[in-house]
Amino acid sequence: MDIEEKLDYIKTHYPEGAEKLSRLLSKKDALKAGNVYGEKLTDRQFALVFSPLLEAAFERARILEVLAGDDSTMGNLSESTGMKPQQVFNHMKDLLKRNTVEISSHEGRDAVFRKIRR
Repeated sequence: MDIEEKLDYIKTHYPEGAEKLSRLLSKKDALKAGNVYGEKLTDRQFALVFSPLLEAAFERARILEVLAGDDSTMGNLSESTGMKPQQVFNHMKDLLKRNTVEISSHEGRDAVFRKIRR
């Protein structure tokens, strides 16, 4: 999947994340042109900053896509997305903090999450 396809996917499932990435992409030319100190960002440097942000937003979008269909536990999300449990946990902490998901109930000791509809 190329950058544009990932951004379209993120826009569909995680609009807040797509907005931030789009703002950063729109500033790419200005960053490459340089600042008042003459410092310029190369394409490689921009990619080193942008790529991890894109991947994290893409993974969060995958989680939100699963939660849009049905409420799920952390283990089920890990299984559905193919991500490691620790990755899902880290993304869920961020999504909870941003009020994108919430705990809807518990199955034994496991929290069941759902996407907050806006």
